[in-house]
Amino acid sequence: MNFLEKHKKLLEDAIYYYHSKEEFVKHFNKVPKTRYDTFKYCYEHFRNKNLVVVELGTTRSYVDGRFEGCNMNDKTFWEPNNPEKWDWSAGCFTKVFSKLLPNSKLHTVDLSTEHIKRCKHMNKDAKNINFAVSSSENFLETFNKKINLLYLDTGDMTPIEDTAQLHLREAKIIVENKLMAKNGIILIDDVKSVVPKQHGEKSDLGKAKYSIPYLLENGFEIVMDEYQTVLKKI
Repeated sequence: MNFLEKHKKLLEDAIYYYHSKEEFVKHFNKVPKTRYDTFKYCYEHFRNKNLVVVELGTTRSYVDGRFEGCNMNDKTFWEPNNPEKWDWSAGCFTKVFSKLLPNSKLHTVDLSTEHIKRCKHMNKDAKNINFAVSSSENFLETFNKKINLLYLDTGDMTPIEDTAQLHLREAKIIVENKLMAKNGIILIDDVKSVVPKQHGEKSDLGKAKYSIPYLLENGFEIVMDEYQTVLKKI
């Protein structure tokens, strides 16, 4: 059993820690599939290949927001043998994909030095991760490799406009610099999050309300439209 299947239930349950299925139906007219499903699609698309993976917005908390220690620097809150406390409501992408794709290189990027320090501690057994303290835009502007899998998880859910504008700038750099490899995938987190809706957001695309239309106009197509959105380069 691979790392993703081992933690399937934790990923599936996580998006309902704070919002009920009824809330998703109210705002999106459906209960979207979870991160488990979109992670699985990405993994199976690339299975057993040597990839370049880029994560914009690193795994930054030792524990989920339901527990003491969320987003704190105290390393004692990290319990490597107690995955039920890990921050699954944020996805744990760094750990999941470094484990799923051990022969690939994962570049995880964050503007916060403290976030990167936490991620390093949580993944200190991994040999395939490059940790970068940088803005997402600066990183993309200077990155000189073709990206197979790009995970967009920068910015906060409120105020959503600031994050949406950041995602659009990231998308423009990706397209203009031709950063995605043939058949490359862009995975965007929290697209169907309830949080922006609770703060009056009208768009059903949340943080991706500008980036997704831009990407669709510039050589990408949606292959999964769930809690996360998966776009594939045409």
